[in-house]
Amino acid sequence: MDPLKRLIPFGVLYAVTFGALAVIYPFIPIYLELRGFSPSRIGLLLGAMEVSGIIAPFIVSGIADRSGRFRTVIAGLILLTGVSFVILNRLITFPTVLLGFLALGFFMKPVIPLTDALTGRCLVDSSKNYGRVRVWGTVGFIIISLALQFTGILENGGFHRLYLAFLTAMAFHFISVPIAPAAPALLESSDRGGTVISGRLPKGFISFLLVCFIGNIGFAVLLSFGPLYFSEIVGVSWVSGLFALAALSEIPSMLFGGRILKKIGHRRMLTVALSFAILRLAVVAIFPSIFPIALSQLTHGFTFGFYLLTGIDRVNRTFPARQRALGMGLFMSVSFSSSLLVGSSLGGFLLEAGGFSMLFGIATVFPAAALAWLRFDRRFKTADVLDDAG
Repeated sequence: MDPLKRLIPFGVLYAVTFGALAVIYPFIPIYLELRGFSPSRIGLLLGAMEVSGIIAPFIVSGIADRSGRFRTVIAGLILLTGVSFVILNRLITFPTVLLGFLALGFFMKPVIPLTDALTGRCLVDSSKNYGRVRVWGTVGFIIISLALQFTGILENGGFHRLYLAFLTAMAFHFISVPIAPAAPALLESSDRGGTVISGRLPKGFISFLLVCFIGNIGFAVLLSFGPLYFSEIVGVSWVSGLFALAALSEIPSMLFGGRILKKIGHRRMLTVALSFAILRLAVVAIFPSIFPIALSQLTHGFTFGFYLLTGIDRVNRTFPARQRALGMGLFMSVSFSSSLLVGSSLGGFLLEAGGFSMLFGIATVFPAAALAWLRFDRRFKTADVLDDAG
């Protein structure tokens, strides 16, 4: 087990990282709405960010894996993300803003998987200890979200105030990177996890990614258009409060999810995540009021939290240490960025055609389809992922 003094720097880094995300991710759709873009164009712009999010990790992860200089690469990406925000705020026409979001996604999206890869390379027992440091990211997210809600600082001031908040968040994120230890040098005998031979991915990894991709399309719809829905019902300030409520539900998942995962395995963990995803989307679709929505946000730990822990553990167990950034990049690109691309791009048109209830109702189809695949595909039924990794 890693000593506490080794876990603390990563806990601080995650707290600042996700504190910054609490300022950025819930408010990007609102920022675009305040700039006058329609729901369909907001969806396309968010989708453009995810296109780059799919491509960038394959390029950036190779640089980090080969050089081992994870902190330098992460800091550079954060700096360029800030520059992208500066340029974006000056762009006016839709085509130029679209290009700006392609650049923003290229620099912003690889930061989290690289941080996870650095953590996986530095921690001795990553399956157990990842959740123990990642939970501080949840705490940071909650603190910043509640601060934004109760101060109401983003309620007025238009998109310019949101833009300044984005830049401030990136500045704090940038100066936090040196807190984490550098990635240790690797010897040939020190690689943990499986082996990627001749460019082949670990056994069953593609099927695992596709199940996560399909299931996460529903979550992507909620992540992309939930902020607009919440602001319409209760106002901009409460968007942060509802996201803080979701993050609060992550804490027990992060603290105890590793133990649960070791007992029930990846297939059952994903089954729980998909089942709660269906429930969460159905509640939002059927009950457009604050109390049911708040209750649905409390399932976030079982949906996003269980997805994340399962994917991170899968990569750490099956990819060798010197290809860990590649594995994390693949997981984030396919399971999250690709699903966000589909969910945000199509979701804007569905929203314009039938409103929020229809949008979230249709979104339940995707985790239901993934659950059916997980249940009936023999590759998942006959052998748990944990057995594959052994």
